[in-house]
Amino acid sequence: MNRESVGAVRSEELIKPGRLTGFLAGGLWPAALFLGAYFLLSIAVRLMLPNALTLDEAEQALFSQYWLAGYGPQPPFYNWVQNAFVSVIGISLFSLTLPKFLMLLLCYVFFGMAAREIDARPAFAAMAMLSLLTLPQLSYMPQQDLTHTVAVLMATSLFLYGLFRTLVRADWQGYLIVGVAIGIGMISKYNFGLLPASALIAVFCDREWRARLLDPRILLTAIVGLVIVLPHALWLRGNLDLATSGTIGKMVEANAPHGIVRVVRALGSLMLACIAFGALTVAIFAIAFKKDFRRSLTAGDRWTRLLGLMMAVGLLGVVFVILFAGTTKITERWLDPYLLPLPLYLLLKLERAGIDTTLHLKRFVPVFIVIMAVTSVPLAGKTFTGGLTGAYTRINYPLASVAEALKAEGRPAVIVAAGMHLAGNMRLQFPDVPVINSEQPIAGFPAANAMKGPVLAIWADGARPTGTPQIDLSSVATLGLTASPAKSLSLPYYYGDGRMQLNLGYLWLR
Repeated sequence: MNRESVGAVRSEELIKPGRLTGFLAGGLWPAALFLGAYFLLSIAVRLMLPNALTLDEAEQALFSQYWLAGYGPQPPFYNWVQNAFVSVIGISLFSLTLPKFLMLLLCYVFFGMAAREIDARPAFAAMAMLSLLTLPQLSYMPQQDLTHTVAVLMATSLFLYGLFRTLVRADWQGYLIVGVAIGIGMISKYNFGLLPASALIAVFCDREWRARLLDPRILLTAIVGLVIVLPHALWLRGNLDLATSGTIGKMVEANAPHGIVRVVRALGSLMLACIAFGALTVAIFAIAFKKDFRRSLTAGDRWTRLLGLMMAVGLLGVVFVILFAGTTKITERWLDPYLLPLPLYLLLKLERAGIDTTLHLKRFVPVFIVIMAVTSVPLAGKTFTGGLTGAYTRINYPLASVAEALKAEGRPAVIVAAGMHLAGNMRLQFPDVPVINSEQPIAGFPAANAMKGPVLAIWADGARPTGTPQIDLSSVATLGLTASPAKSLSLPYYYGDGRMQLNLGYLWLR
Protein backbone atom coordinates (compact mmCIF):
# COMPACT_ATOMS: atom_id res chain seq x y z
CA MET A 1 0.00 0.00 0.00
CA ASN A 2 1.49 3.35 -1.03
CA ARG A 3 1.74 6.47 1.14
CA GLU A 4 -1.36 8.08 -0.39
CA SER A 5 -3.46 4.97 0.28
CA VAL A 6 -2.26 4.75 3.87
CA GLY A 7 -3.06 8.44 4.32
CA ALA A 8 -6.55 7.94 2.92
CA VAL A 9 -7.24 5.04 5.28
CA ARG A 10 -6.04 7.02 8.27
CA SER A 11 -8.12 10.01 7.21
CA GLU A 12 -11.18 7.74 7.23
CA GLU A 13 -10.33 6.89 10.83
CA LEU A 14 -10.04 10.61 11.53
CA ILE A 15 -13.58 11.29 10.33
CA LYS A 16 -15.21 9.20 13.04
CA PRO A 17 -14.42 11.30 16.16
CA GLY A 18 -15.83 14.62 14.90
CA ARG A 19 -17.98 15.79 12.04
CA LEU A 20 -16.10 19.07 11.55
CA THR A 21 -12.75 17.32 11.50
CA GLY A 22 -14.06 14.82 9.02
CA PHE A 23 -15.45 17.58 6.83
CA LEU A 24 -12.15 19.48 6.85
CA ALA A 25 -10.23 16.29 6.11
CA GLY A 26 -11.99 16.33 2.75
CA GLY A 27 -9.30 18.68 1.54
CA LEU A 28 -8.94 22.01 -0.18
CA TRP A 29 -12.53 22.99 -0.87
CA PRO A 30 -14.09 21.96 2.46
CA ALA A 31 -11.34 23.95 4.19
CA ALA A 32 -12.03 26.87 1.84
CA LEU A 33 -15.75 26.77 2.74
CA PHE A 34 -14.84 26.74 6.42
CA LEU A 35 -12.53 29.72 6.02
CA GLY A 36 -15.08 31.45 3.80
CA ALA A 37 -17.60 31.26 6.63
CA TYR A 38 -15.01 32.78 8.97
CA PHE A 39 -14.39 35.69 6.62
CA LEU A 40 -18.12 36.24 6.09
CA LEU A 41 -18.38 36.54 9.86
CA SER A 42 -15.47 38.99 9.81
CA ILE A 43 -17.26 41.11 7.21
CA ALA A 44 -20.47 41.00 9.28
CA VAL A 45 -18.60 42.12 12.40
CA ARG A 46 -17.06 45.04 10.50
CA LEU A 47 -20.45 46.10 9.12
CA MET A 48 -21.91 46.06 12.65
CA LEU A 49 -19.50 48.80 13.70
CA PRO A 50 -20.09 52.53 13.12
CA ASN A 51 -19.91 53.90 9.59
CA ALA A 52 -16.46 55.43 10.07
CA LEU A 53 -13.23 54.23 8.52
CA THR A 54 -9.83 53.10 9.69
CA LEU A 55 -6.79 54.79 8.15
CA ASP A 56 -6.25 52.19 5.42
CA GLU A 57 -9.96 52.07 4.61
CA ALA A 58 -10.04 55.86 4.32
CA GLU A 59 -7.10 55.79 1.93
CA GLN A 60 -8.88 53.26 -0.27
CA ALA A 61 -12.11 55.27 -0.16
CA LEU A 62 -10.33 58.45 -1.26
CA PHE A 63 -8.23 56.84 -3.99
CA SER A 64 -11.22 54.95 -5.39
CA GLN A 65 -12.13 58.19 -7.19
CA TYR A 66 -9.21 57.82 -9.60
CA TRP A 67 -7.69 55.21 -11.92
CA LEU A 68 -3.97 55.99 -11.83
CA ALA A 69 -0.74 54.12 -12.50
CA GLY A 70 0.52 55.13 -9.06
CA TYR A 71 -0.93 56.75 -5.96
CA GLY A 72 2.01 57.35 -3.63
CA PRO A 73 4.28 55.24 -1.43
CA GLN A 74 2.34 52.01 -2.01
CA PRO A 75 2.06 50.22 -5.38
CA PRO A 76 -1.39 50.34 -6.96
CA PHE A 77 -2.65 46.74 -7.25
CA TYR A 78 -4.92 46.84 -4.22
CA ASN A 79 -6.21 50.27 -5.28
CA TRP A 80 -7.11 48.90 -8.72
CA VAL A 81 -9.01 45.97 -7.23
CA GLN A 82 -10.74 48.30 -4.79
CA ASN A 83 -11.69 50.69 -7.57
CA ALA A 84 -13.20 47.81 -9.56
CA PHE A 85 -15.46 46.89 -6.64
CA VAL A 86 -16.49 50.51 -6.07
CA SER A 87 -17.20 50.94 -9.79
CA VAL A 88 -19.58 47.97 -9.71
CA ILE A 89 -21.35 48.28 -6.34
CA GLY A 90 -20.62 51.86 -5.32
CA ILE A 91 -18.72 53.32 -2.37
CA SER A 92 -19.82 51.85 0.95
CA LEU A 93 -18.40 50.16 4.01
CA PHE A 94 -19.28 46.82 2.40
CA SER A 95 -17.45 47.58 -0.86
CA LEU A 96 -14.40 48.69 1.17
CA THR A 97 -14.40 45.52 3.27
CA LEU A 98 -15.19 42.82 0.71
CA PRO A 99 -11.98 42.96 -1.43
CA LYS A 100 -9.71 42.51 1.57
CA PHE A 101 -11.38 39.35 2.81
CA LEU A 102 -11.73 37.91 -0.69
CA MET A 103 -7.99 38.35 -1.22
CA LEU A 104 -7.32 36.84 2.18
CA LEU A 105 -9.44 33.80 1.32
CA LEU A 106 -7.57 33.44 -1.98
CA CYS A 107 -4.30 33.56 -0.03
CA TYR A 108 -5.39 30.51 1.97
CA VAL A 109 -6.72 28.71 -1.11
CA PHE A 110 -3.56 29.26 -3.16
CA PHE A 111 -1.49 28.10 -0.19
CA GLY A 112 -3.54 24.89 -0.02
CA MET A 113 -3.07 24.39 -3.77
CA ALA A 114 0.67 24.82 -3.31
CA ALA A 115 0.70 22.22 -0.52
CA ARG A 116 -1.32 19.83 -2.69
CA GLU A 117 1.40 19.93 -5.35
CA ILE A 118 3.83 18.46 -2.81
CA ASP A 119 1.47 16.03 -1.04
CA ALA A 120 -1.72 14.89 -2.78
CA ARG A 121 -3.54 13.80 0.39
CA PRO A 122 -6.64 15.99 0.85
CA ALA A 123 -6.20 16.29 4.62
CA PHE A 124 -2.64 17.56 4.17
CA ALA A 125 -3.79 20.46 1.98
CA ALA A 126 -6.45 21.32 4.57
CA MET A 127 -3.91 21.13 7.40
CA ALA A 128 -1.54 23.44 5.51
CA MET A 129 -4.28 25.98 4.76
CA LEU A 130 -5.63 26.11 8.29
CA SER A 131 -2.13 26.31 9.76
CA LEU A 132 -1.88 29.80 8.28
CA LEU A 133 -4.31 30.87 11.02
CA THR A 134 -1.44 30.48 13.49
CA LEU A 135 0.37 33.38 11.80
CA PRO A 136 -0.89 36.68 13.30
CA GLN A 137 -0.24 38.38 9.95
CA LEU A 138 -2.84 36.05 8.39
CA SER A 139 -5.39 35.97 11.22
CA TYR A 140 -5.23 38.89 13.67
CA MET A 141 -3.74 41.77 11.68
CA PRO A 142 -6.12 41.70 8.67
CA GLN A 143 -9.02 42.05 11.10
CA GLN A 144 -7.54 45.36 12.25
CA ASP A 145 -6.42 47.49 9.31
CA LEU A 146 -4.48 46.02 6.36
CA THR A 147 -4.88 46.42 2.60
CA HIS A 148 -1.70 46.29 0.50
CA THR A 149 -0.24 43.68 2.87
CA VAL A 150 -3.16 41.37 2.17
CA ALA A 151 -2.55 41.74 -1.56
CA VAL A 152 1.11 40.78 -1.23
CA LEU A 153 0.17 37.77 0.94
CA MET A 154 -2.19 36.59 -1.78
CA ALA A 155 0.49 37.11 -4.43
CA THR A 156 3.00 35.16 -2.33
CA SER A 157 0.67 32.16 -2.01
CA LEU A 158 -0.03 32.28 -5.75
CA PHE A 159 3.72 32.41 -6.41
CA LEU A 160 4.32 29.36 -4.22
CA TYR A 161 1.58 27.46 -6.06
CA GLY A 162 3.01 28.36 -9.46
CA LEU A 163 6.57 27.54 -8.34
CA PHE A 164 5.67 24.14 -6.89
CA ARG A 165 3.55 23.28 -9.93
CA THR A 166 6.45 24.15 -12.21
CA LEU A 167 8.86 22.02 -10.20
CA VAL A 168 6.48 19.05 -10.10
CA ARG A 169 4.94 19.13 -13.61
CA ALA A 170 6.91 21.72 -15.59
CA ASP A 171 3.87 22.67 -17.68
CA TRP A 172 3.34 26.05 -19.33
CA GLN A 173 0.50 26.84 -16.92
CA GLY A 174 2.96 26.78 -14.03
CA TYR A 175 5.26 29.24 -15.74
CA LEU A 176 2.26 31.45 -16.52
CA ILE A 177 1.08 31.41 -12.90
CA VAL A 178 4.56 32.34 -11.67
CA GLY A 179 4.61 35.29 -14.07
CA VAL A 180 1.17 36.48 -12.95
CA ALA A 181 2.16 36.14 -9.30
CA ILE A 182 5.40 38.08 -9.79
CA GLY A 183 3.55 40.84 -11.62
CA ILE A 184 0.84 41.13 -8.98
CA GLY A 185 3.35 40.89 -6.15
CA MET A 186 5.59 43.62 -7.52
CA ILE A 187 2.66 46.05 -7.83
CA SER A 188 1.34 45.07 -4.38
CA LYS A 189 4.43 45.83 -2.29
CA TYR A 190 7.97 46.51 -3.39
CA ASN A 191 9.50 44.13 -0.84
CA PHE A 192 7.97 41.24 -2.80
CA GLY A 193 10.92 41.53 -5.20
CA LEU A 194 13.17 39.53 -2.88
CA LEU A 195 10.86 36.49 -3.07
CA PRO A 196 11.41 35.51 -6.74
CA ALA A 197 15.11 36.26 -6.28
CA SER A 198 15.28 33.90 -3.29
CA ALA A 199 13.33 31.23 -5.21
CA LEU A 200 15.71 31.57 -8.15
CA ILE A 201 18.69 30.90 -5.88
CA ALA A 202 16.98 28.02 -4.07
CA VAL A 203 15.95 26.28 -7.31
CA PHE A 204 19.42 26.78 -8.79
CA CYS A 205 20.92 24.95 -5.82
CA ASP A 206 19.03 21.76 -6.74
CA ARG A 207 20.75 19.93 -9.61
CA GLU A 208 17.58 18.41 -11.09
CA TRP A 209 15.36 21.45 -10.68
CA ARG A 210 18.00 23.69 -12.19
CA ALA A 211 16.78 22.64 -15.63
CA ARG A 212 13.49 24.44 -14.98
CA LEU A 213 15.38 27.74 -15.09
CA LEU A 214 16.70 26.95 -18.57
CA ASP A 215 13.31 25.93 -19.98
CA PRO A 216 12.27 28.29 -22.84
CA ARG A 217 8.85 28.63 -21.17
CA ILE A 218 10.46 30.77 -18.52
CA LEU A 219 10.24 33.54 -21.12
CA LEU A 220 6.45 33.35 -20.64
CA THR A 221 7.01 34.07 -16.94
CA ALA A 222 9.15 37.10 -17.74
CA ILE A 223 6.79 38.50 -20.40
CA VAL A 224 3.63 38.13 -18.31
CA GLY A 225 5.28 39.63 -15.24
CA LEU A 226 6.66 42.55 -17.25
CA VAL A 227 3.29 43.30 -18.90
CA ILE A 228 1.58 43.48 -15.50
CA VAL A 229 4.29 45.65 -13.95
CA LEU A 230 4.92 47.95 -16.93
CA PRO A 231 2.21 50.63 -16.36
CA HIS A 232 3.33 51.21 -12.79
CA ALA A 233 7.02 50.95 -13.73
CA LEU A 234 6.60 53.76 -16.23
CA TRP A 235 4.91 55.88 -13.57
CA LEU A 236 7.65 54.98 -11.10
CA ARG A 237 10.36 56.42 -13.32
CA GLY A 238 9.06 59.94 -12.80
CA ASN A 239 7.83 59.52 -9.23
CA LEU A 240 10.59 57.57 -7.51
CA ASP A 241 10.88 59.97 -4.57
CA LEU A 242 7.14 59.88 -3.92
CA ALA A 243 7.06 56.08 -4.13
CA THR A 244 9.99 55.43 -1.80
CA SER A 245 9.99 58.28 0.70
CA GLY A 246 7.12 56.95 2.79
CA THR A 247 8.51 53.43 3.08
CA ILE A 248 12.06 54.55 3.84
CA GLY A 249 10.72 57.02 6.39
CA LYS A 250 8.94 54.22 8.24
CA MET A 251 12.09 52.11 8.26
CA VAL A 252 14.31 54.87 9.66
CA GLU A 253 13.52 56.13 13.15
CA ALA A 254 13.92 59.75 14.14
CA ASN A 255 17.22 60.52 15.87
CA ALA A 256 18.47 57.06 14.95
CA PRO A 257 22.09 56.19 15.81
CA HIS A 258 24.73 55.76 13.11
CA GLY A 259 27.42 53.26 12.29
CA ILE A 260 27.65 49.89 14.00
CA VAL A 261 25.12 50.92 16.65
CA ARG A 262 22.52 51.47 13.94
CA VAL A 263 23.26 48.11 12.32
CA VAL A 264 23.05 46.24 15.64
CA ARG A 265 19.82 48.00 16.49
CA ALA A 266 18.32 47.20 13.08
CA LEU A 267 19.39 43.55 13.28
CA GLY A 268 17.78 43.35 16.71
CA SER A 269 14.61 44.80 15.20
CA LEU A 270 14.74 42.14 12.47
CA MET A 271 15.12 39.39 15.03
CA LEU A 272 12.15 40.66 17.03
CA ALA A 273 10.11 40.90 13.82
CA CYS A 274 10.90 37.26 13.01
CA ILE A 275 9.81 36.22 16.49
CA ALA A 276 6.62 38.25 16.26
CA PHE A 277 5.87 36.72 12.87
CA GLY A 278 6.41 33.05 13.60
CA ALA A 279 6.73 32.42 17.35
CA LEU A 280 3.07 31.49 17.82
CA THR A 281 3.19 29.01 14.95
CA VAL A 282 6.35 27.36 16.25
CA ALA A 283 4.96 27.22 19.79
CA ILE A 284 1.68 25.61 18.68
CA PHE A 285 3.49 22.99 16.60
CA ALA A 286 5.98 22.30 19.39
CA ILE A 287 3.21 21.80 21.97
CA ALA A 288 1.07 19.68 19.64
CA PHE A 289 3.85 17.35 18.46
CA LYS A 290 6.13 17.44 21.54
CA LYS A 291 9.13 15.11 21.07
CA ASP A 292 8.24 14.50 17.44
CA PHE A 293 8.66 18.21 16.78
CA ARG A 294 12.18 18.23 18.21
CA ARG A 295 13.02 15.14 16.18
CA SER A 296 11.68 16.73 13.01
CA LEU A 297 14.14 19.62 13.23
CA THR A 298 16.87 17.40 11.79
CA ALA A 299 14.66 15.73 9.16
CA GLY A 300 14.10 17.00 5.66
CA ASP A 301 14.25 16.49 1.92
CA ARG A 302 14.59 18.62 -1.19
CA TRP A 303 11.28 20.41 -0.51
CA THR A 304 12.24 21.44 3.01
CA ARG A 305 15.64 22.51 1.72
CA LEU A 306 13.93 24.60 -0.97
CA LEU A 307 11.61 26.37 1.49
CA GLY A 308 14.31 26.76 4.12
CA LEU A 309 16.72 28.27 1.63
CA MET A 310 14.04 30.61 0.24
CA MET A 311 13.24 31.91 3.73
CA ALA A 312 16.93 32.26 4.61
CA VAL A 313 17.81 34.12 1.38
CA GLY A 314 14.80 36.41 1.83
CA LEU A 315 15.93 37.34 5.33
CA LEU A 316 19.51 37.76 4.11
CA GLY A 317 18.15 40.24 1.58
CA VAL A 318 16.58 42.18 4.43
CA VAL A 319 19.98 42.22 6.14
CA PHE A 320 21.50 43.77 3.01
CA VAL A 321 18.75 46.41 3.07
CA ILE A 322 19.71 47.15 6.67
CA LEU A 323 23.39 47.46 5.78
CA PHE A 324 23.01 49.66 2.71
CA ALA A 325 19.74 51.59 3.10
CA GLY A 326 20.24 53.09 6.56
CA THR A 327 17.32 51.09 8.00
CA THR A 328 16.81 51.02 11.76
CA LYS A 329 13.37 49.49 12.14
CA ILE A 330 11.88 46.30 10.65
CA THR A 331 8.32 45.21 11.36
CA GLU A 332 6.87 41.74 10.85
CA ARG A 333 4.63 42.79 7.95
CA TRP A 334 7.73 43.48 5.83
CA LEU A 335 8.70 39.82 6.26
CA ASP A 336 5.42 38.46 4.88
CA PRO A 337 6.67 37.32 1.45
CA TYR A 338 9.68 35.51 2.94
CA LEU A 339 8.23 33.80 6.03
CA LEU A 340 4.75 32.90 4.77
CA PRO A 341 5.90 29.32 3.92
CA LEU A 342 6.79 28.67 7.59
CA PRO A 343 3.73 26.50 8.50
CA LEU A 344 4.18 24.36 5.37
CA TYR A 345 7.89 24.07 6.10
CA LEU A 346 7.18 22.78 9.61
CA LEU A 347 4.54 20.33 8.36
CA LEU A 348 6.93 18.94 5.75
CA LYS A 349 9.70 18.58 8.32
CA LEU A 350 7.34 16.55 10.51
CA GLU A 351 6.26 14.41 7.57
CA ARG A 352 9.88 13.68 6.63
CA ALA A 353 10.47 12.62 10.23
CA GLY A 354 7.81 9.94 9.78
CA ILE A 355 4.89 11.72 11.47
CA ASP A 356 1.55 11.69 9.65
CA THR A 357 0.47 15.25 10.38
CA THR A 358 -3.04 14.66 9.02
CA LEU A 359 -3.77 12.44 12.00
CA HIS A 360 -3.36 15.49 14.22
CA LEU A 361 -5.99 17.55 12.43
CA LYS A 362 -8.58 16.71 15.08
CA ARG A 363 -6.26 18.08 17.76
CA PHE A 364 -5.68 21.29 15.79
CA VAL A 365 -9.30 22.08 14.93
CA PRO A 366 -10.12 23.51 18.41
CA VAL A 367 -6.97 25.65 18.16
CA PHE A 368 -8.07 27.00 14.80
CA ILE A 369 -11.57 27.76 16.11
CA VAL A 370 -10.18 29.58 19.16
CA ILE A 371 -7.91 31.68 16.91
CA MET A 372 -10.86 32.56 14.68
CA ALA A 373 -12.97 33.58 17.66
CA VAL A 374 -10.21 35.55 19.37
CA THR A 375 -9.18 37.46 16.24
CA SER A 376 -12.79 38.46 15.50
CA VAL A 377 -13.28 40.16 18.87
CA PRO A 378 -10.62 42.90 19.40
CA LEU A 379 -11.72 45.48 16.81
CA ALA A 380 -15.37 45.32 17.88
CA GLY A 381 -14.36 45.12 21.54
CA LYS A 382 -12.16 48.23 21.35
CA THR A 383 -14.92 50.11 19.55
CA PHE A 384 -17.80 49.16 21.86
CA THR A 385 -15.80 49.67 25.08
CA GLY A 386 -14.27 53.04 24.15
CA GLY A 387 -16.36 54.84 26.77
CA LEU A 388 -15.15 52.48 29.49
CA THR A 389 -11.47 52.42 28.59
CA GLY A 390 -11.09 55.95 27.24
CA ALA A 391 -9.22 54.47 24.25
CA TYR A 392 -11.15 55.35 21.12
CA THR A 393 -10.47 53.92 17.68
CA ARG A 394 -11.00 55.83 14.45
CA ILE A 395 -14.19 53.81 14.02
CA ASN A 396 -15.59 55.65 17.06
CA TYR A 397 -15.39 58.98 15.24
CA PRO A 398 -18.95 60.33 14.73
CA LEU A 399 -18.37 61.14 11.08
CA ALA A 400 -21.79 59.97 9.90
CA SER A 401 -23.33 62.45 12.32
CA VAL A 402 -20.91 65.13 11.12
CA ALA A 403 -22.06 64.51 7.57
CA GLU A 404 -25.72 64.85 8.56
CA ALA A 405 -25.03 68.20 10.23
CA LEU A 406 -23.16 69.46 7.16
CA LYS A 407 -25.82 68.26 4.73
CA ALA A 408 -28.35 70.35 6.63
CA GLU A 409 -26.40 73.47 5.53
CA GLY A 410 -26.19 72.57 1.85
CA ARG A 411 -24.76 70.23 -0.73
CA PRO A 412 -21.11 70.82 -1.65
CA ALA A 413 -19.85 70.51 -5.21
CA VAL A 414 -16.34 69.67 -3.95
CA ILE A 415 -14.97 68.84 -0.50
CA VAL A 416 -11.45 69.79 0.54
CA ALA A 417 -10.41 67.90 3.68
CA ALA A 418 -7.19 68.14 5.65
CA GLY A 419 -5.59 64.72 5.89
CA MET A 420 -6.11 61.29 4.39
CA HIS A 421 -8.37 59.95 7.14
CA LEU A 422 -10.81 62.84 7.14
CA ALA A 423 -10.84 63.01 3.32
CA GLY A 424 -11.56 59.30 2.97
CA ASN A 425 -14.40 59.49 5.45
CA MET A 426 -15.91 62.47 3.64
CA ARG A 427 -15.76 60.42 0.44
CA LEU A 428 -17.76 57.67 2.17
CA GLN A 429 -20.33 60.08 3.61
CA PHE A 430 -20.68 62.12 0.38
CA PRO A 431 -20.39 59.41 -2.29
CA ASP A 432 -21.39 61.65 -5.21
CA VAL A 433 -19.10 64.56 -4.32
CA PRO A 434 -15.42 64.81 -5.40
CA VAL A 435 -13.16 64.89 -2.35
CA ILE A 436 -9.62 66.26 -2.26
CA ASN A 437 -7.01 65.74 0.44
CA SER A 438 -5.41 69.17 0.88
CA GLU A 439 -2.22 67.56 2.20
CA GLN A 440 -1.79 65.29 -0.83
CA PRO A 441 -3.91 66.43 -3.77
CA ILE A 442 -3.79 63.75 -6.46
CA ALA A 443 -6.20 65.36 -8.90
CA GLY A 444 -7.12 69.00 -9.33
CA PHE A 445 -10.45 70.69 -8.84
CA PRO A 446 -13.21 70.44 -11.41
CA ALA A 447 -13.37 73.41 -13.73
CA ALA A 448 -15.05 76.40 -12.14
CA ASN A 449 -17.81 76.46 -14.74
CA ALA A 450 -18.54 72.77 -14.12
CA MET A 451 -19.34 73.23 -10.44
CA LYS A 452 -22.96 73.74 -9.50
CA GLY A 453 -22.47 74.50 -5.85
CA PRO A 454 -20.02 75.63 -3.15
CA VAL A 455 -16.79 74.10 -1.92
CA LEU A 456 -16.73 72.69 1.62
CA ALA A 457 -13.40 72.91 3.47
CA ILE A 458 -13.09 70.82 6.65
CA TRP A 459 -10.29 70.05 9.08
CA ALA A 460 -9.58 68.61 12.53
CA ASP A 461 -9.75 71.47 14.99
CA GLY A 462 -7.49 70.22 17.77
CA ALA A 463 -8.40 69.49 21.38
CA ARG A 464 -10.88 72.38 21.49
CA PRO A 465 -12.70 74.06 18.63
CA THR A 466 -11.05 77.37 17.85
CA GLY A 467 -12.69 78.22 14.55
CA THR A 468 -9.29 78.99 13.02
CA PRO A 469 -8.86 77.42 9.58
CA GLN A 470 -6.13 74.78 9.75
CA ILE A 471 -6.11 73.85 6.09
CA ASP A 472 -4.23 74.94 2.97
CA LEU A 473 -6.77 76.51 0.62
CA SER A 474 -4.28 78.17 -1.73
CA SER A 475 -5.24 75.85 -4.59
CA VAL A 476 -8.86 76.99 -4.28
CA ALA A 477 -7.93 80.60 -5.01
CA THR A 478 -8.00 80.03 -8.76
CA LEU A 479 -11.73 79.34 -8.56
CA GLY A 480 -12.43 82.91 -7.47
CA LEU A 481 -14.61 81.88 -4.52
CA THR A 482 -15.16 83.79 -1.28
CA ALA A 483 -14.78 82.00 2.05
CA SER A 484 -17.45 82.26 4.71
CA PRO A 485 -16.43 82.67 8.37
CA ALA A 486 -15.03 79.45 9.83
CA LYS A 487 -17.33 77.43 12.05
CA SER A 488 -16.78 74.67 14.60
CA LEU A 489 -18.57 71.37 15.04
CA SER A 490 -18.20 69.16 18.12
CA LEU A 491 -19.88 65.77 18.49
CA PRO A 492 -19.33 62.95 21.02
CA TYR A 493 -17.61 59.76 19.97
CA TYR A 494 -19.78 56.77 19.20
CA TYR A 495 -19.99 54.42 22.21
CA GLY A 496 -18.23 57.05 24.29
CA ASP A 497 -18.85 58.48 27.72
CA GLY A 498 -20.18 61.76 26.30
CA ARG A 499 -17.26 63.80 27.57
CA MET A 500 -14.78 63.10 24.76
CA GLN A 501 -15.74 64.79 21.52
CA LEU A 502 -14.51 65.04 17.96
CA ASN A 503 -13.84 68.68 17.12
CA LEU A 504 -13.86 69.82 13.52
CA GLY A 505 -13.63 73.18 11.83
CA TYR A 506 -15.19 73.96 8.47
CA LEU A 507 -16.15 76.75 6.12
CA TRP A 508 -17.92 77.18 2.82
CA LEU A 509 -16.48 78.84 -0.27
CA ARG A 510 -19.02 80.30 -2.65
